[in-house]
Amino acid sequence: MKANRLVVLAVAGTSVLALTGCSPSGNVAAKVGDDTVTTSEVDFLTRMQCDTLDKAAKDPSSQGSTQMVPIAQVRTGMVNTLIQNALNAQLAARDHLAYDKSTLRSVMGQFESVVAQVPAKDRSRFRSLVEDVYRGQLQVYTLAQSRLQSAGVANPTQEVVDQAVASIQGDFRKRVHIEINPSYGADHSGVAGATDPSLSLAVSSYAKKSVAAQPDATWVGGLPADQRCG
Repeated sequence: MKANRLVVLAVAGTSVLALTGCSPSGNVAAKVGDDTVTTSEVDFLTRMQCDTLDKAAKDPSSQGSTQMVPIAQVRTGMVNTLIQNALNAQLAARDHLAYDKSTLRSVMGQFESVVAQVPAKDRSRFRSLVEDVYRGQLQVYTLAQSRLQSAGVANPTQEVVDQAVASIQGDFRKRVHIEINPSYGADHSGVAGATDPSLSLAVSSYAKKSVAAQPDATWVGGLPADQRCG
């Protein structure tokens, strides 16, 4: 398995919906079947991501390679990551899925360099959350490989495996009732950041830029410091 990009960096592809750095009230970001994704988990991972981006932006060796992003985009990315993690865990429990423990150890070993950069009081929680995400990914990956082998695909390419994983996850998602805090702008399929949660239409130039899937760099740079990362 090719190790996916570290979860704290995997937030691309979500829409930018909020213009402030405030998080939703309450502590329920989403309900995934009987499981709850908490806003405290979302905000924690968002803070870890933003701290990582901020440090990278100040590192002379990474100048020009760090992209500034709105905190709202990071936050919706974390909501979707944690929802998928809950779905993966439920699928793994239902089908008693195994995973390659050596691969997990290797991936987490690589991740330690990121963990070492966060405050000591946050490291255990950060490591645990990310390990849960990778474990779930590995379990679904193992299931995809098994199904492909049963179908006679002995040496599938990474693209074929990724497509199988997406198909498995998509089919299972349809079986689970997902409710997302409206503040995260979810669509009918339970994907945060897919719609504008505000009651008004994005008619002004500024508003349209705020809901763009790939926000303009100049617009992002113009946001207050507490509303962007990097």
